[in-house]
Amino acid sequence: MNIWSQESEFLLPRSLDVTPRLSVDGMQYPVGVNGEVFKSLYLDYRVSEKYHIGLEYFYYKFGTHEGSDISLLFKWYVKKNLYLYAGPELQYDINQITGEHELMRVNLNLGVGYEVNPNLLLELGYHPQISKSKVDVFGTTAKQNTFSLRASF
Repeated sequence: MNIWSQESEFLLPRSLDVTPRLSVDGMQYPVGVNGEVFKSLYLDYRVSEKYHIGLEYFYYKFGTHEGSDISLLFKWYVKKNLYLYAGPELQYDINQITGEHELMRVNLNLGVGYEVNPNLLLELGYHPQISKSKVDVFGTTAKQNTFSLRASF
């Protein structure tokens, strides 16, 4: 597993607060036995102690299916380590013939996160589909409302 993280020192405030304003996290999993590929990138910008804005990108490929998810998240720290987040999420499929991105659905990305310690983050999310269902070669696809559970360590 290839994990990398970087925090920008050039955006530090001039006060004694040493928390960086911009942090970048990414992860690339090893290629699976069947050629599966998963990559993620997360940018977090601290507007204030209580408010953050995040941009999340996730790429996946397995079998003949290839796609990506992009989320713009607004985070509100209710307590020091506890936060709520919300924002739009776009899910794209990548056409295997043309290589173009095709918008498949638009979701809301809602959830709660808890930073147990600097090395452990837990998140529980709900992703209700807000766009109309797409019509593909097999007919209308069903709406997809999903839950997510994420642990980062």
